[in-house]
Amino acid sequence: MICRKRIQVIFGQVIFRQIIFGVTLPIVMSWPNLVSAQQKPVTASENQPVISAQTSAVTSAVKPSVKASVKLGQTPLLKPADALPRSILFPAGQPGPYIPPKKTPEETPPVLQTAMKNPVPATAATSDNSQEISGEVSGETSGEISGVEVEALKLVNTPPAEKGLITVADGGFPVTLWHGSDRRRIEQLLAALYVPTKSPVMASLTRKLLLSAATVPANLSLGSEERTLAGTQGGTQAGTPGSEKSEINTSPDSQALAKFLSLRIEKISETGNLKTLTAFLKLLPPESYAGSRKISDLMLISGNISSACLLASQAMNKAKTDYYWLKLTAYCQVMEGKPQEAALTVESLIDQGKTDFIFFDLINKLSQKNQDKQAKPVYSSGLSQLDPMTYSLLTVLDQPIEPRMFANAPPLILYALSGNANVQKQDRLMAAARSYRAATFPVAKLIPIYNSISFSEDEYDDAIAIARTDKTVMGDVLLYQSAAKQINDVKKAAILKEIWDRALQNRDLPRAALLNAHTVQSLEPADNLLFYADQIIRALILAGNDRKAWQWYKFVRTAAYGGNADATSDLVNIWPMMVLSGQNKDIPWSRKILNLWWDGQMFLPAEQRRKKATLFYSVAEALGFVVPEPLWQKLVSRQGPQKILQQTSQQVPPQASQQAPQQIPAAARSRQQNMEHPIPVAIWRSLIKSVAEKKSGETILLCLLASDNDVSTLDATGVSAVIRALRSVGLETAAHKFALEILANNGF
Repeated sequence: MICRKRIQVIFGQVIFRQIIFGVTLPIVMSWPNLVSAQQKPVTASENQPVISAQTSAVTSAVKPSVKASVKLGQTPLLKPADALPRSILFPAGQPGPYIPPKKTPEETPPVLQTAMKNPVPATAATSDNSQEISGEVSGETSGEISGVEVEALKLVNTPPAEKGLITVADGGFPVTLWHGSDRRRIEQLLAALYVPTKSPVMASLTRKLLLSAATVPANLSLGSEERTLAGTQGGTQAGTPGSEKSEINTSPDSQALAKFLSLRIEKISETGNLKTLTAFLKLLPPESYAGSRKISDLMLISGNISSACLLASQAMNKAKTDYYWLKLTAYCQVMEGKPQEAALTVESLIDQGKTDFIFFDLINKLSQKNQDKQAKPVYSSGLSQLDPMTYSLLTVLDQPIEPRMFANAPPLILYALSGNANVQKQDRLMAAARSYRAATFPVAKLIPIYNSISFSEDEYDDAIAIARTDKTVMGDVLLYQSAAKQINDVKKAAILKEIWDRALQNRDLPRAALLNAHTVQSLEPADNLLFYADQIIRALILAGNDRKAWQWYKFVRTAAYGGNADATSDLVNIWPMMVLSGQNKDIPWSRKILNLWWDGQMFLPAEQRRKKATLFYSVAEALGFVVPEPLWQKLVSRQGPQKILQQTSQQVPPQASQQAPQQIPAAARSRQQNMEHPIPVAIWRSLIKSVAEKKSGETILLCLLASDNDVSTLDATGVSAVIRALRSVGLETAAHKFALEILANNGF
């Protein structure tokens, strides 16, 4: 490390002068938003109420159902309001229904016209039961009015498949997310989506994609047998009345909506976040998931046994011999204090030849516990895995769950185990750590679990040495707590470096930065910390603390101007991430600085140096920076293709790919996992097409599909394609953050 810094200081004086006084090229960043422009209120004349564009949009989307005539001069029957909210069409102080004047399209403000053509559907933020939509009233607006026709409007409910936990106001995607995409295509892509990811940016996009309230995409690839005439299922008749010409109704039917909703629930469950999943299910009416075993299992894991029992009761009315529902029915009967009925249900299972003796024994113990509150049952032995029903039974029985059963437990059960009072503190940590390493456990929830473990003062003092011999989660927790408790800033920075080195081995630096964000933020710029300054700045950038990162960067730049070797090295190392973060336009970008950065990588082997520069230049150009052509030409390999292929094949033994994973040496497996790979051609092709057709939701989904569960292993071309695609749909901030994650996980 010291040698590397001394090499870099040779040309350090030139570097910091260029970075301080270099000419800054104007970088124009486009920040388009997926949300339509903010609507302006429609002005009204004196004594005339204002109708908002949103109210007009909602009322224009509702179909008339009942018509009633009100003669001029007659006072409509009015009832005093007994609760808010009150419809804007009946303002206080008016003698009767307020009738807005009829306007031609030319007189209607453009914003209002847009809202009327594209009505805003109800979102999950508003309860269906609390929505009050007043009737839209139409009539003549001339001086002599003989009568007014009043239309009572039918309440429009949002289909369950279109509900979501977040809206545009909460930072989610707009309701038009899937506009232009074919439903079958989106279902195909969703089914192939590998949800868990260590990338915080991609995890955030996945969450927003699955939880945003949005209309279900239409089926644009209808076959002839699926075509229906307009009007038979709500279609719109084309042409004059009586004409045989009609439009194809592409609106999703109830079966299509149910399938799309089921896919969303499945992918949300794969994230492993039980809290988010249960919150989403609360938005849905029970009939939308009736008969679903998966939903029943989710209810059992979350502790909502009564809802699971309701599903069992409904299912048993249709199929009284189904094995799963019979087991759940027996469980519910015991919980309801009906042991005799539960015994009969168990007999039905036995008559079918089902011999799940562990389940039978747990039901028997639960029945004994309910009858004798003082009894201490002897629990079943032979348990090897945790399915949702077994987990629920063990929890109700207050039985401790052994850590050996965590191995094959689903992510949602691991999430539940991390907060289960029947599980020992260290075992809860093990469950959380297993889930976290699989990228199915949120960083914010991991912090209190880390803080619940205790160590001795000697262990805190020797944290680095202990952790280097303990690669388990206990070593991670010790380093985390020791760094947070350190008073000496130099020791704190040294421990943080150890944490980041461990994370970098697994290409998991962004999550490690978030996990230790509070500790890093406590470090103030100082001369005795210059050796660690580049790593501190990197962690601050990844944690989103741009203000503190800029404060550190200016301190390092000043120190480099004074000739400090560590500061000069830090400046070279951290400049790429700082300039690509896009947070400060005072950091220059020029050909001279790029040349100086390239010269600063001379300590790397030639191939690694070219590889690093290729990634940097590709990311930079994807973000809108210009890399001069001569710098690209330097990266052209002087080796023949055959020699390059031979070197690549030597990275992993040829026979390794034919061996079982457990037979491959650990080092070889590590190299296999860390080898970069290109974006799949089919995904790349679809991504280009979706960007050209401006299909925002499909483009985001394809970006998530670009590299399975470890997007950091994408090569330069794949990374560039994803960044450009994100920017094309207005996700400028996400594109920059993703670029920074890629650079950080690749040694920048």
